[in-house]
Amino acid sequence: MGQTDRHGWSLILVLVAIGAFASGVAGTGQAATGQAWRVYTDQSGSSVDAPATLTPVKDPSGLTLRSADGTTVATLQTTTEERPGFPGNDPATDLAPTSSDCDALPPAYRLLNAQVSAYSCVKAGKVEYWVARYNGSGNVTLHVTYPASQKTEWDGVVSRMSASMKQQKRHELVPYGCDPAKDSPCR
Repeated sequence: MGQTDRHGWSLILVLVAIGAFASGVAGTGQAATGQAWRVYTDQSGSSVDAPATLTPVKDPSGLTLRSADGTTVATLQTTTEERPGFPGNDPATDLAPTSSDCDALPPAYRLLNAQVSAYSCVKAGKVEYWVARYNGSGNVTLHVTYPASQKTEWDGVVSRMSASMKQQKRHELVPYGCDPAKDSPCR
């Protein structure tokens, strides 16, 4: 083989790799790579990247996105809580799967550490995916449900959504006239 043949094969391998990535073979799946994405933001300023095909619906407690046929629903909620171990800042108990969440326990997927609590399981023919990310001032929680029959299509999408979550770090405001350093009637 001459010099030209080696470079020819390199070019072919690069083109095959690009083609595989573009078609979704290498990566997070066709649904994740073959559609437009946008950033959605909840009332607290927390955000998630999601397919543009999901449309926002009115939700006073967070952000809800729904597919056109209504079979896939994603919600994003922010909880502000700076006290470790309290609801909203306790990865061990905030997202603890129960029999009312899953048809079978333990869930098919479970991740738990100081920064993330997540699980995935099937309930009544739908995949239930929950993830909460913690940053010291509370958490941002993503909950996605989709038909179990579409698991292959949605798993990569949900992984990408989960990885994109960002929480706006917030601190509670002290009411006017209150001084937390003094005993004042602020309650």
